[in-house]
Amino acid sequence: MGRDHFPNIPIGAGMGFARGVMLLDDCEGTFSWYPYGTGGDDVHTYATAAAFTGTYGIQLKTRTTNAAANDVTAVQKFFGHPESGLLAARAKIATPSQAAIKSINFLLIHANGIRAYTAQLKFTPATPKIEYTDAAGNLVAIPTLARGQGDYQFITWELVIDCRTHQYLSAMVNGARADLTGIDVWNTGAITQHYAGLALAVIAIGAAPAEIYADNIYVGEYLES
Repeated sequence: MGRDHFPNIPIGAGMGFARGVMLLDDCEGTFSWYPYGTGGDDVHTYATAAAFTGTYGIQLKTRTTNAAANDVTAVQKFFGHPESGLLAARAKIATPSQAAIKSINFLLIHANGIRAYTAQLKFTPATPKIEYTDAAGNLVAIPTLARGQGDYQFITWELVIDCRTHQYLSAMVNGARADLTGIDVWNTGAITQHYAGLALAVIAIGAAPAEIYADNIYVGEYLES
């Protein structure tokens, strides 16, 4: 297996992408993610406080006022299917207060015109615990990735999948990598569309709003040599 392109290099949105690059967002342009939230006053925007490099990063906050447990705020973006069939996603993610967060969810989605599939990494700060979602939608812990993260500490999340076999290849969080080769991703149902996508979500543990930051977001083909 070869390499993907420009792994952690922020590049202005006005520049052209190399072959294999499907998304490269340094969060310095216009906010173009599709938002979702359950709170009514949820926040999903580019904000200075959320920047890892440059001026802005993505800020996700479940509400601006206290609300309820399990409030969700998410953003997602869809694009074409990878030519090689191998897909990698990577982002810098930070938490201003882990105490308010039930989970952070990092999802890499693809559909082949017949079925839709979702690969997911889920971080539960209180444990701490990292899990992936298996073919039946069950969460399975990855003990080698279980490590704490400080507030306001940006760490790299990465997920690599094979869209041809609908299987995981690897996951990396905070410098620890897990080989997930051969593990089927979640088969989420029948669909006629053909696409790939990335989603990022935060879920509140209680009434206090939960918030995360993300920057230097990359999705691209993982090219075979």
